[in-house]
Amino acid sequence: MIEPTELKAIKLLLFKAMGTTAFAIVDGAAQPDLLASLAQHRPESYCLFRGALEPDMARVAPYLVALEPEVPFTDWVFSLWGLSRAIFGLSYRDLHSLKSHLRRHVMIEYEDREVYFRYYDPTVLRNYLPTCLAVELRAFFGDVECFLAEDEEPGNAWIFRLEGAALGQRSVVLRESGPLLAVNGPVAKREPRAGSGRLAVRPEQLKQLGMSIYLERMRLYLNEVFPESRKVPRASLERMITELTERAAGYKLVLETHVAAFLAAAWILGMDFDESYPAAKEVLLDYEMDCGRKVEWLWDFIDATAVEAGDRGAEP
Repeated sequence: MIEPTELKAIKLLLFKAMGTTAFAIVDGAAQPDLLASLAQHRPESYCLFRGALEPDMARVAPYLVALEPEVPFTDWVFSLWGLSRAIFGLSYRDLHSLKSHLRRHVMIEYEDREVYFRYYDPTVLRNYLPTCLAVELRAFFGDVECFLAEDEEPGNAWIFRLEGAALGQRSVVLRESGPLLAVNGPVAKREPRAGSGRLAVRPEQLKQLGMSIYLERMRLYLNEVFPESRKVPRASLERMITELTERAAGYKLVLETHVAAFLAAAWILGMDFDESYPAAKEVLLDYEMDCGRKVEWLWDFIDATAVEAGDRGAEP
């Protein structure tokens, strides 16, 4: 749930510039009651999937919606902040004009085929944009002046703008509206940019995007299960996750749930637990053992070893 001070900061950013269109793209697949809310409030809105849709597809489609200050629908959309269900933006073009541009990005070209691209997921957006070349940034932004997306910490926001040929990105604390305005300043009106064709994603770009999203998920997992991991600098934690992921793969543990167990064992038992505990090393090197059983054994071993260590610590 977004805090009142955070909501005020977002409104200040989106509604401070005269003559701009504030918008959101809401993910119907993540927000099941989106169509009902659109029917109730009737904002200006456009489905970003093309053509006539079957009801099942219409329910999971992304929708471009206009945001107006001080109306119930806008507050409903803002209530989705922190749930990875919407991204926000500003443009000097009207919503109908933006529709065609933003609709192009839903289907992208990858290795001579078309695939869906969920750029309207905040996690995807904030990891995708830093991988783009200048020409890709121009194609993506078009006439959008800035995109606003929640951080993995909902009290923070990422603001992305096209600054010349480079990506301008700022992370701001929403409770601090003064720094928010100082960092971003007024939105400068630009001449309309030329339209662009369909986006194409490079193989190395997709690989980098996938790794960035994976590292973010695993960091959030560690932060939730081991709160003390929040004190570790992000870069250091990501290096640790990368190293442990590669080591887990050496034991044929490649599913995220399997790697999560390996990370937990390393956090609790020590980074070199697979060398310092002979029993763990023996099981991990047993390539005939099913990986699911191996992970179950690892969780049991973590529990038993932690209990044993606790018992030793309690001895007089």
